[in-house]
Amino acid sequence: MTQLPLGDWQSSLEGMEQALVAALAALDRCQAGWESAMARDMAPASPQPVRDYLEDRLREWDARLLAATELAASVEADLHDRELAVGRWQSSIHQWQNGNQSV
Repeated sequence: MTQLPLGDWQSSLEGMEQALVAALAALDRCQAGWESAMARDMAPASPQPVRDYLEDRLREWDARLLAATELAASVEADLHDRELAVGRWQSSIHQWQNGNQSV
């Protein structure tokens, strides 16, 4: 009977084991790096700078909303003026047509 190449298999298994050990070590280093980075990011921040930042953003949005309100009011006024002008033109044309028909 032919002998199986046990030596080759054994060396292949040892190579795979070394590759797995190296991969696990690399994953452990990566995980340790992430844990330290996440620990820094999750550290409680002082609430005052955050509150100041949010207050500044709120004031900016209030200013934008006020500007938008003023713009909407001016557009509404402009549309109202145009509506009145169109009404006057329609009335004038109607009166002109009625005046021409009676002659």
